[in-house]
Amino acid sequence: MDVVKDNSNHVTCSLDGKMLLYHISSNVDEAEAMRLYHMGKQCFGQGEVKMVLIDLKSSTEFSSAARKVWVEFLKDDRIIKTAIFGGNVFVRTLASFVIAAAGKDNIRFFTTEGEARDWLAAVVEVNQV
Repeated sequence: MDVVKDNSNHVTCSLDGKMLLYHISSNVDEAEAMRLYHMGKQCFGQGEVKMVLIDLKSSTEFSSAARKVWVEFLKDDRIIKTAIFGGNVFVRTLASFVIAAAGKDNIRFFTTEGEARDWLAAVVEVNQV
């Protein structure tokens, strides 16, 4: 797994094949969300990745401004699928708001990383007959 960028000890962004993995283990404010947004957009712009996996199992809070940034990022049409997993009840509730606000059917929330990765691995070809 190649680390794309890691400016803090609490939030990392790395590449795992064609998947962009965010591991979030702290509160995320607007500035941190924008940093992650730009890293993700750069990866998608270069055609390096097609899917996003977001690990929230150690996260505790997302600011309202950060949630708006995540919604905009997840609306990107270049993202085939996004899987989000982990987090406490509060974080899972915030994630459900982000998923609903993004308004896309290619974003799902999972309890475990294994379930999330299995769903991402089951990519269906859009043009398949």
